[in-house]
Amino acid sequence: MGQIHQNIRGDHLNKMIFLIYGLCFVASCFGAMAADTSSESGYTTLAQDSGKNASYMNISLFTITDEFEIEGLDVAEAVKFKAPSSDWKLYGVKVLGWSDYNSTDYSYNMDRNFLLEIRDKDLHLLYRFADAQNGYFLTDQGPIWGVIEIPPLAVTEDFYVLFYDRGGMVVGMEYNNGTGNSFLYGNGILTPAQWTTEANETIGINWMIEAVGK
Repeated sequence: MGQIHQNIRGDHLNKMIFLIYGLCFVASCFGAMAADTSSESGYTTLAQDSGKNASYMNISLFTITDEFEIEGLDVAEAVKFKAPSSDWKLYGVKVLGWSDYNSTDYSYNMDRNFLLEIRDKDLHLLYRFADAQNGYFLTDQGPIWGVIEIPPLAVTEDFYVLFYDRGGMVVGMEYNNGTGNSFLYGNGILTPAQWTTEANETIGINWMIEAVGK
């Protein structure tokens, strides 16, 4: 593709499934996450959402191929993080996602690989991992926090987590409360994750992607 869009198009986002039925489910996920990252465990979870209680977040689901069609296979949802200390290591990534479920014929999406990348502040590749999405996001209950463990990886200063959903699943996003740390990544270029409404208003979003380490 020549150049990724400067803004996510509102017409595609209007087609997304709003998680009215799933907000309580998402809130329970946040509770479980907090338990996993208590001081006793020694792990710290880094998040770049608005920090609101999940019940008050405006959350919807997004898949990259809805926006870019087949060209989106090489575009990632990207989040910028800052390591809390010079000796901090990344142990895993959490993604709020869903492999989808057809309640009519009780079927799930077929296996399709997602791709995870960790890049440093200059976007140099530090780690790459691919696997089938159904091993992490398969449920008939709506989106869940999929945990992708990685070998301990030393990261310093700013770093980026890139998640390529490749159209095989949907990824949670919080909209209208953008922190400026969520992007689209394609062709080696980071583009702010935002879109322009019909009223010509720019809306920033936050990908529901977190980094876990210690």
